[in-house]
Amino acid sequence: MKKTTTVISHASRILIGLLFVFSGYVKAIDPLGFTYKLDEYFESLNILFLSPFALVISILIIAAELVMGLCLLARIRMKLVAWGTLLFMSFFTILTFYIAVKGDVVKDCGCFGDALVLSNTATFLKNLAAMPFVMFIFFWRKNYTPVAKCITEWIIVTAFFAAAAGIELYCLRNLPIIDFMPYKAGTNIPKDMEYPEDAQPDEYKTTYYYSKNGETKEFDDTNYPWNDSTWTYIDTKSELVKKGYEPPIHDFEIQTEDGENITEDIVYSEKFTFIFILRKTDRADISDIDKINEIADYCSSSDDFDFYAYTSSSFNDIEKFIEKTNAAYRFCLGDETTIKTMLRSNQGLMLIKDGNIWAKWSYQNIPTIAEIKKLAATDFQTAVAGVKAKERNTTIILAAIALVFICFINTKKHKS
Repeated sequence: MKKTTTVISHASRILIGLLFVFSGYVKAIDPLGFTYKLDEYFESLNILFLSPFALVISILIIAAELVMGLCLLARIRMKLVAWGTLLFMSFFTILTFYIAVKGDVVKDCGCFGDALVLSNTATFLKNLAAMPFVMFIFFWRKNYTPVAKCITEWIIVTAFFAAAAGIELYCLRNLPIIDFMPYKAGTNIPKDMEYPEDAQPDEYKTTYYYSKNGETKEFDDTNYPWNDSTWTYIDTKSELVKKGYEPPIHDFEIQTEDGENITEDIVYSEKFTFIFILRKTDRADISDIDKINEIADYCSSSDDFDFYAYTSSSFNDIEKFIEKTNAAYRFCLGDETTIKTMLRSNQGLMLIKDGNIWAKWSYQNIPTIAEIKKLAATDFQTAVAGVKAKERNTTIILAAIALVFICFINTKKHKS
């Protein structure tokens, strides 16, 4: 019996550890995405006073989740981690139950970032299924054998936290290690905007309000008295009851400052087109704006390149930005949510051609003219393969380092 219980305890530890590591990692590589999700929570729950701290809260929650997962796998500080895991899972199980029942808090909880989007109900059921394993870890917490002395384990915990925070800060500065967003390199924008012929449309429930003899009644599509003159029409309301198919890219529109829609001109252009994504010009870092201006100048002198700035800023803020930076390129307007989805940074570059997204750069990694010429000289598949290889190799290296370290730690039998 004891042997069976021991096996279950370690299986629970490994299962929940892997769950926490996966959930923490996919958010750690996109901390800005989880920050936007927290903003949705704060707005829906009417706790907007927390919004200024959303990024810091995001970084801390993600780091805590990733560290707890690594500690579970490595059997580090198990008594403390068992408490932390129980409190963490209990809070989010209650929260996901609330949003699953309420229905209109957030579209999805964001527990796996954009790597794996679950419905609110599915997320709650996932948390509910994990709770027995979490409870087993908690009640068995005193029976896990320490792997090192107390001070050594705390050094390891600190190293885990530093690694988690380091990944987050790196991705904040350089864009996510892996891009799970619809506008990732390799995407064909027109294709991802299409609706399949068998796509299910949104389903709505329409309610009609009519009054008669001072009494107002509700009707539906099957029985409303549209041809009965004894009833007086009052109002009509539509409620979404089932969400239909939504293409990966939607609500994508590029307008000039005069209101002209030039989306198709840019998306279907056979030229290489740089889009300088600038979510808010009043928050822009202009320390390296000369690099942007140099690329814009190169594009204006080339028959093979175009350059546009794309922002959700006001006309007044755009004018101030142009004055400060001597920007000589055309500014276009778009939806802020779309811009957030296109690039996980306030500013950066995207290169497209024939509707295909070739590459994306954060403001910290603006390419040189030589690098641009080299990229343009290759083919689309090769360019995208390079991006994917970098994503894959970075993740494999990080996973290998973590796996080797955890396996090494788990061979230790020292008493604390």
